[in-house]
Amino acid sequence: MPDACDGVVGQAVKSLAGFVGGMLSYVLPVRMADDPGGAHAASVIAVGRIGSHPLLAECAARGLIEVPQNEQGYAIWVGPSPFEEGAQLIAIAGYDPAGVLYGCMDFCNTYCGSVLYRRGNWWKGDFFDDPLSRRLPPWRTRAVPAVKTRAIWTWGHVIYDYRRFLRNMARLRLNEIVIWNDRVPLNADEVVECAHRWGIRVIWGFAWGWSTDCAATLAQWNADSLARLREQVLRTYEEEYAPVGGDGIYFQSFTELSADEVGGVSVAERVTEVVNDVAGALLARHPALHIQFGLHADSVKTRLDAIRRVDERVTIVWENCGAFPFSYYADDVADFEETLALTERLLTLRGEGERFGAVLKGMTKLDWTAFEHFSERYILGERTEQFLARRQAAKEPLWRRIESGWLRRAELARRLIAAVAAKGRDPLVEALIEDGMFENEIRLPAALYAAMLWTPETETGELLETVSQYPCVSSSVR
Repeated sequence: MPDACDGVVGQAVKSLAGFVGGMLSYVLPVRMADDPGGAHAASVIAVGRIGSHPLLAECAARGLIEVPQNEQGYAIWVGPSPFEEGAQLIAIAGYDPAGVLYGCMDFCNTYCGSVLYRRGNWWKGDFFDDPLSRRLPPWRTRAVPAVKTRAIWTWGHVIYDYRRFLRNMARLRLNEIVIWNDRVPLNADEVVECAHRWGIRVIWGFAWGWSTDCAATLAQWNADSLARLREQVLRTYEEEYAPVGGDGIYFQSFTELSADEVGGVSVAERVTEVVNDVAGALLARHPALHIQFGLHADSVKTRLDAIRRVDERVTIVWENCGAFPFSYYADDVADFEETLALTERLLTLRGEGERFGAVLKGMTKLDWTAFEHFSERYILGERTEQFLARRQAAKEPLWRRIESGWLRRAELARRLIAAVAAKGRDPLVEALIEDGMFENEIRLPAALYAAMLWTPETETGELLETVSQYPCVSSSVR
């Protein structure tokens, strides 16, 4: 019994119906929320927004569900129906459309992945055939994400099926993607439209002076460089990215360096000058534009006094802050305590009201030994099934290595995310997952990362036990 079948709520309902229908031996009937006969079926799934679904409102009045009054919040209740003797009810209520979507995904992942099969329920095979006709184990939960903006960062040309990629993000309750390109994809508007149906914001990434040789860029900087860059950025945004839609832009400049000076020039001083000039010009024309500044800490952490002067309208998204989970490698943990201390310092670098952002790593990345810039436009995320299968097989050994590292070091990722959630103001956390066939399979580290963003206070072993049973997760440990 949904209250709507369009937009984000419609995607939630279709996903839920498809998942539950796959567990049944018959076609799942769907009645709208305003159908008075719907509440009297033997088993009812009521799903929708708490403010527009009469049956869910009645459930709330009876104390069965208590929906958090926060964006993205939801509540779920499973048990005997109060409306029909002998019947059972599944109530999934969201505060807003996003909350409905995330409630449906939590029901599919957590309830149907582990709660449904607790010892005593599945031990005699009760739930392997038509579970809705049997006694469902009672369950109730309510949730609001600890980290409001939960993202993936990737180059666009290694998204091989954008529809599946975005669907898998929604399954993990992620709500933003940063897509970096040398040129805007030809089908960028279609990607944005698809993402918005899943409640996912699209941030387009492109270079503001970044290259694979940042030292050379900085060494060649002269009086005319800033004017040329300002004009290039304005033209790129207004001619390429503004027309295709999206929810903001992300840029990197020349901070991807291990040294804090090049030719006697402070990286931090120069990049602050560049960012404030170019962002100021862009925001003068487009004052509502959301801008993320991808900043590598290695080259500026000794000169944070300069970075404090970065325009407060620009969200700094920190990279390379030290050990895992900022490092590409999960065994790079020797300096974790220093990394955590630096992160806590950066949370309020520009004041208590600063919005903090971070890119975490430790998963798949580009093969930089074979990287080449591609200056032409292209079509994003339209590859064949045969290509996806071949690429998936090629990535399997890499994911096995990554999973083994996360199984040992997940507690460190959880500790850092918990610190960000506890002390950050409206934090933004992005995971770099590129060229990892995320569209084909959701691997355990990606699912663990996403779950930590919702409940970083949950003990790591409990998170691992729950997430490893998600029906949407593939893992070499299963």
